[in-house]
Amino acid sequence: MLFDEDWYTDSMSVSRNIPYKVGNVDKKKREELYRDIPCRVYSAKRNGPSWKETASTATATDKVACDVSVDLKAGDMLMIVRGGRLGSNRDPERYFAGLPQPYYDPVGGMLSGLEHQETVLSMDEVIK
Repeated sequence: MLFDEDWYTDSMSVSRNIPYKVGNVDKKKREELYRDIPCRVYSAKRNGPSWKETASTATATDKVACDVSVDLKAGDMLMIVRGGRLGSNRDPERYFAGLPQPYYDPVGGMLSGLEHQETVLSMDEVIK
């Protein structure tokens, strides 16, 4: 656990594409695996709106940290509520996870309290 429980001020839900079959056809559907996971977005790199012929978009490349016990995989969809563990009622922001990088404490997370994992997030949303 990184520092202590209070450091994780945000909350996230994790969804993943799960394969299934319909007859002989392979399909995938997105299923929510976790809800209200403590996390923290700690490096936000937001770009201004970008205008295209058909729509305008907002993009960002942020980073998030959470406990190493959370099963994150590249491509997972994360719905993050900034300040969600502090009582914020903001709308969740949709991100897609990059390859997670775990950081283990050499004594099983007991010595420094810095054991955590982090991943780069990608957001690309159409502005309504």
